[in-house]
Amino acid sequence: MERLSETVRIRVRFSEVDALRMVWHGCYMHYLEDAREAFGRKYGLTYLHIFNSGHVAPVADMHVQYRQPATIDDVLLVEIVYRPAPGGKLIFDYRITREPDASLILTATTIQLFTTCEGVFEPSSPEFFDAWKEKFRS
Repeated sequence: MERLSETVRIRVRFSEVDALRMVWHGCYMHYLEDAREAFGRKYGLTYLHIFNSGHVAPVADMHVQYRQPATIDDVLLVEIVYRPAPGGKLIFDYRITREPDASLILTATTIQLFTTCEGVFEPSSPEFFDAWKEKFRS
């Protein structure tokens, strides 16, 4: 499978920093979500497409390592990379860097598992996801 990735550019807003003038840790989860949405638009795996296929893909596991703080008006580059895995799960790796000096701000990994729209866990890979993976095989 070819390397599937996307990068989004985010400028830190005043409302995203805490009393120490650092980005509040929870805001980074929004930045990761922005990257997942951009990835989905680029590669045809939007949340709406997943939903219309009878499934949702909630985040089941998340690992985050904060490297250094970001602050008001910093421009951050959020890179998301799809990590192929067997079965029906989405694994993404992330790097958030500050532009223009490329300082590493955060690394993260998320795992999403498919459930039906009614919330029933889907232990096998849904057909639409198998077709999506096949489309990007090298």
